[in-house]
Amino acid sequence: MGLQTLRIVSMRTRLYLAFLLAAFPSVVTAQAPIDPPAVEVLSPHWIALRFSPQYPHGRHTQNPLPGEGLVLPIPDQLMIKGQAGQSSDNKANTAEFRIPVPDFAADAGVDRSVLLTKQQSTGNPAPPLLDGVPSTAADCPAEACANFPLGTRLPGYSATVTNPINPAEFTIEFSVKSGQTLALMGGRDFPHPGPFYSQPTLLLHTREAMTKPAGWHTTEQSGLDLPTIAPLFDQFLRDTSICLAPDGFYYMTGTTGGPEMMVVTSDLSVWKSPDLMHWSPVRDHPRQSTVVWNIDRDGTWMKPITLRDGEPFRPLWAPEVHYINKTFWIPFSVPRHGITLLKSTTGKAEGPYEIAIKPDQPLSDGIDASLFQDDDGTVYSLYGGGWIARMKPDMSGLAEPYHHLASASGREIGFEGVYLFKDHGRYYLSAADFVLGEYNTYIASATSLADPWSERYLAVPHAGHGNFFRDKNGRMWSTFFGNDRNSPFHAEPGIVPMMQDAKGRWRPDPTYTALKTPVVAETSIQVPGAIGPSNGQPQHVGVMPATAARKP
Repeated sequence: MGLQTLRIVSMRTRLYLAFLLAAFPSVVTAQAPIDPPAVEVLSPHWIALRFSPQYPHGRHTQNPLPGEGLVLPIPDQLMIKGQAGQSSDNKANTAEFRIPVPDFAADAGVDRSVLLTKQQSTGNPAPPLLDGVPSTAADCPAEACANFPLGTRLPGYSATVTNPINPAEFTIEFSVKSGQTLALMGGRDFPHPGPFYSQPTLLLHTREAMTKPAGWHTTEQSGLDLPTIAPLFDQFLRDTSICLAPDGFYYMTGTTGGPEMMVVTSDLSVWKSPDLMHWSPVRDHPRQSTVVWNIDRDGTWMKPITLRDGEPFRPLWAPEVHYINKTFWIPFSVPRHGITLLKSTTGKAEGPYEIAIKPDQPLSDGIDASLFQDDDGTVYSLYGGGWIARMKPDMSGLAEPYHHLASASGREIGFEGVYLFKDHGRYYLSAADFVLGEYNTYIASATSLADPWSERYLAVPHAGHGNFFRDKNGRMWSTFFGNDRNSPFHAEPGIVPMMQDAKGRWRPDPTYTALKTPVVAETSIQVPGAIGPSNGQPQHVGVMPATAARKP
């Protein structure tokens, strides 16, 4: 077919489509797909929470695969394990979805749940469990579906909520037995009736009226919206860690190495800033101006390279920078080897650093090491999602075995990325967890380290593994790096202004206008030496790009 013929056909097609739009406007517009919000208040007592059932379905949903929908039993090739070799909750015949519940709904007291979903099955599988309670077939409640027309076209399951709802999430569990199959559709996996995609939708009824008006909605699954944020500068960095030292400088470290951080890396880098806007390498030596320690050059027991799925594996993960007892300390982990602790021998952030404890063996197994110093000077070592042990007064070793901290319900506060801080006399333990493919920061609190911890709540969506610190003006910040597809940016250092709500829960501060329009630096910051890769690409020697600067 020639070019001229194609143009004629194209023109005829456009004219035909224009005719259809003019002749049947209501039909065409009704079928146009519209993405409904993830969270929507339908009435003073009903809230709709929509979700896409994506693979994988276990606890460690660190890399959701493309597409939507659930098939039970789950095929073997879709059973993804944890990043560091930790166990996964994936089970071939069971899929559990944890749906974030906005705090304003949980605060109003949830007493009834209805799941609306389209599914196909053989062998008559049992109805889903709604927060652990067996459900029964039910229609969409009239009060809710008055503002949710699609609900009248989807089969429903209902259950009474017998226990106080977990403030962080509501669980939905599907399962099959031998000989049974179940297919749960979502998104574009089947023709949608009307203008909305038929994602599974959880309807929750509250005893008290919610504080948000009917019609309020957000695309954030958690119900929490981040203020506008941008990377502090252009650098591949995960697990961002920042501390303010007595010399007036902020110091930053984190997981570096670009894409290789999932395979083999060796460098531990540190940056500094006087104002959280202008960042420079902590060292001024050419070519390795940020690198203060290197596994291959300075390491001992963590040097061997192992195999994971047949590929070399020995990354350096999640270093943190702390100023304790007049010097700098950097705890970090080497997956499948363990955690360790470095100490600056000069009292300066640039080091040199030495392995402070057990130079020939790890301090413990696991990942994501951290430190905390209490008001009385006692220092604690932490790792994973909540393991903690008191250290000796001189920090030369542990004074007790590690023990585990969990939230009030017994559920982990998170499965990795632990961080402990104290503010106005109260202890806060944060950790990272994946819920519906989003990598969030959760917090629980306690009046003392020996007392029970509160139930966890979601503090910072998309932030994942990070830490909390107060700046020179007393404002609290959470670090950020972005590790899911809904994050505003990915694998770069960032910070989020924080505030506490009426119940004392830490939240992103939506009133902080300085982050609404980040100031882009017009010139690069001149520094000696190279600063390493950015998103896996080399940078110019002698220049640190400053893509976004802001005034704290």
